[in-house]
Amino acid sequence: MANRAQRRANGKAARRTGEAIPEASRSATDQALFNRQADRVAEGQIEWTPGRVTAADESVPSPVTNPQLKRRRTWRDWLRLSSWILIVVSAVVFLVVMWIPNLPLWAIITVSAAFALGVLSLFLVRGGNTDNPYLDANGTAI
Repeated sequence: MANRAQRRANGKAARRTGEAIPEASRSATDQALFNRQADRVAEGQIEWTPGRVTAADESVPSPVTNPQLKRRRTWRDWLRLSSWILIVVSAVVFLVVMWIPNLPLWAIITVSAAFALGVLSLFLVRGGNTDNPYLDANGTAI
């Protein structure tokens, strides 16, 4: 490969002249140096010191967490859950009722009404966009 050969030639020339080695050709060398230093630290030959410390009093920032993700369940959440349970149960019962011959019409109407009530109750107990913890201030999903 001409590209690989050119990179090697550039690297040799840079080492001879003392120039900085391009970033792309340093990664394998840097990884080997890092591994050797990690081995020396593990063996106790050298003491580990943190890199990239700019000030002694600089602390590591804690990760940003959304406080709304750890929230307590409200009555609206429980009503929403019960609505979904009503929808799933009535859908399963409707599938069973559909295959039973000679079933009275009132049973099919009751199951269908329960399904419709579950779907309509979702619209009544839904929260606004301000209650959604997975949206930022602009309405974008996090």
